[in-house]
Amino acid sequence: MLELNVNGRTHSVDVEPEMPLLWVLRDHLNLPGTKYGCGVSLCGACTVHVEREALPSCSLPVTQV
Repeated sequence: MLELNVNGRTHSVDVEPEMPLLWVLRDHLNLPGTKYGCGVSLCGACTVHVEREALPSCSLPVTQV
């Protein structure tokens, strides 16, 4: 079980540690604002801010946030 603070709210998710943050946000937290684009961190469609740093969520394992 992992805990994530997203937009000021704490969420508990039970996902595989290597799951990309993009799919945790979209599929497990029902936050579809983060978009899937290329899947290889090139297009920027999946960019999220983590600790004030813009990161591609499609290639970022959820355990790294």
